[in-house]
Amino acid sequence: MRKHVMKNLEIIKANEGHIREVLNWPISSDRTKELNDSYQLSKNLLSENNDFINLQVTIMNFLNKYKNLVEEETVVNVSVSKTQQNQQLTREDYFKLTVENDIEFDNSHPYFEDNEFFNDLFSFFEQTENYEMCAQLLKLKK
Repeated sequence: MRKHVMKNLEIIKANEGHIREVLNWPISSDRTKELNDSYQLSKNLLSENNDFINLQVTIMNFLNKYKNLVEEETVVNVSVSKTQQNQQLTREDYFKLTVENDIEFDNSHPYFEDNEFFNDLFSFFEQTENYEMCAQLLKLKK
C-alpha cells in the first residue's frame, strides 16, 4: 500500500508541473478542459491515497486491539551454525535473525537499546508492509 501511495504522489507532482505549463497557454476551451482534467486526476489520486492511509490506520488499530486473539505463543529455536558458535555474531547477523523471527526483539535482545537498530528494524517491517510487527515494535518501545 505504501508503494502505491508513493507512486500516486509522484504522479501528482508530475501533474502539478503539467498544470503550470497549461496555465501559460492562451485562454481557450482546450486550456480549460486540460486544466479540469488535470485537477480531477490529482483530486482522484489524493482521494485514493486518503483511502489507503485510512485502511492502514484501521489495520494497525485492529492489530493493536485484537493482538491477543491473533498472536500465538511459539517456541523459537535459534539455529546457529558451527562456524557461528565459535565467533561473535555481528549486528547484521542479529538483524537477519530478528527479521526472520529466529530471535525475539525484546528487552533481552543485544540491540534493544540501539535506536539505529530499532529504526532499521522498523523500516524493514514497514517496507515489507508487516504492520503487525511495526505495532509490536512500537508497543515495546513505549
